[in-house]
Amino acid sequence: MSHNRQWFSFRNEAGQTPELFIYDDIDDWWGVSAQSVVDQIRAMDAPEINVRINCRGGMVFEGIAIYNALRLHKANVHISIEGLAASIASVIAMAGDSVTIAENAMMMIHNPYGWATGDAESMRKTAEVMDKIADSIAVSYTARTGKSIDELKALMDAETWFTAQEALDMGLVDQIDEPVKAAACFDLSRFTNAPDGFGQPPENRQEQVQEEPPASAHETPEINAVAIAALCNEAGYPEKTEAFLRDKLTEDEVKNRLATFGEIKNLCVTARQADKAQGFIQANKSVDDVRNALFDLLTSDDEPINNTLSPNQQGLPKTSVAIDTQAIYRKRNGA
Repeated sequence: MSHNRQWFSFRNEAGQTPELFIYDDIDDWWGVSAQSVVDQIRAMDAPEINVRINCRGGMVFEGIAIYNALRLHKANVHISIEGLAASIASVIAMAGDSVTIAENAMMMIHNPYGWATGDAESMRKTAEVMDKIADSIAVSYTARTGKSIDELKALMDAETWFTAQEALDMGLVDQIDEPVKAAACFDLSRFTNAPDGFGQPPENRQEQVQEEPPASAHETPEINAVAIAALCNEAGYPEKTEAFLRDKLTEDEVKNRLATFGEIKNLCVTARQADKAQGFIQANKSVDDVRNALFDLLTSDDEPINNTLSPNQQGLPKTSVAIDTQAIYRKRNGA
């Protein structure tokens, strides 16, 4: 049984560019799997694909397979780093024909991690494999930056973190985008040189030396794009992320909207019209709108009954004869 989570979605609506969201770890069991990506894009006949990344990395070979699938696709692939592209996720980012990074996002490159058991010879063989993997990863960086293998491997040895400007200066990205109002919200304790505070939710960050003034009632609440994307993915509606962000919905508003979607689905199932639910949701119908539409749908074929006519005149079937209680009594007493 597969345990892959729905961490991405492709949107193929008319006039819109398909989008791939990588907002989870690269993992063929609990997160992003290469097979899922390949299955989605294999037959895609789109001129462009947008890939949006906020990922701390994961399994090396799964990531390399995703890199190759995107790199070899005939579509023009645009990569947008929206929070973090670390470890193997930074390699996936190199698959873009163009790569942009949010002003407040980061990239990280390092040597691959691995585990070994057995005798000294087994561990030496594992180390040799890890060196070869590191070489293959370095090649993906050199292809974009034009830097030498030795220069990139030195940066990987040091586990190097790049700000948006540093990534641009290095040639890892082509352009810096407007900052994204989002926290990376990742546990980065497994890395050696992760910047202090980056990747932690706001309540876990160190307090600033100078406290910010309280927000006024007229200020727009900060939108946590990563948290909203996670809510949409968990509820099974990742394609709604962009619309919610565009409408500047808060997390509570998104939760309410997703709860509405669930209520709409339940109404449609109850009315035996489950196939109608997605259309209602895509059209942003309210629960009352859906309830009225289902009522109209279910009663559209009903013919009114004229109560002034007898059953024969209405063409209705005759009712059965009333129960003869005396006959039942006689039969029970053997009469």
